[in-house]
Amino acid sequence: MSQPTSRKVAVIAFGANLVVCALIGTSLLLIRAPSGTANTAVPTPSPSTPTASTPTESEPAPTTPTQSKPTSEPTPTDNYQGVSGPGGVVTKIPRGWQAKVRAGKTDTQATDPAEPTSFLRYGGSPSPSQPLIDVMRNAERNFSTQYPGYKLIALRPETWREHESVTWTFEFDTADGRKHVDSVYWRAGQNDYVLYASALAKNWPAMQEIYTTAHDAAQP
Repeated sequence: MSQPTSRKVAVIAFGANLVVCALIGTSLLLIRAPSGTANTAVPTPSPSTPTASTPTESEPAPTTPTQSKPTSEPTPTDNYQGVSGPGGVVTKIPRGWQAKVRAGKTDTQATDPAEPTSFLRYGGSPSPSQPLIDVMRNAERNFSTQYPGYKLIALRPETWREHESVTWTFEFDTADGRKHVDSVYWRAGQNDYVLYASALAKNWPAMQEIYTTAHDAAQP
């Protein structure tokens, strides 16, 4: 049997080497990709930067500012207190006003401690036999002769809360200045009642609210 030439040996060795390399390459592919295809390396994503809508743990979630409720302002009635006077009359006067039954009279006077020329009077007494309007006309006539600068603004009969009533509004001069008076007289049952507000004319705008509140609260 003839010996293989060196050329044949070299060809055989080269072929065997190709087969071995192919086997090694296939094995490496199988190891890297079990599914039979090579995976492309995917970079691991870095943590995303937090946005305003997704705060981190070190940045507390923004909360909707809680609007503080405004302190409720006192209503006009909070500044008044209920009182009663002679004859069973009831009404309201400003808190802190000094109230005292006038000596020898049938009404109580509540005076503004900051302005003694401003006051309310309220009271009641048994009704006389004359109609209320006649009683008030006589009172108005007598008053007008005693105080200088007297000016009648209104003296009219009315019906107030189904009661016979008379409104009397006037002004006159005093040593302290010109005064303004609003008053209402009404007859209920066997009594005549009065609510009388007096203040210097320059202070009347403030007194007007006080009189209105007392007027609305007056009973019976």
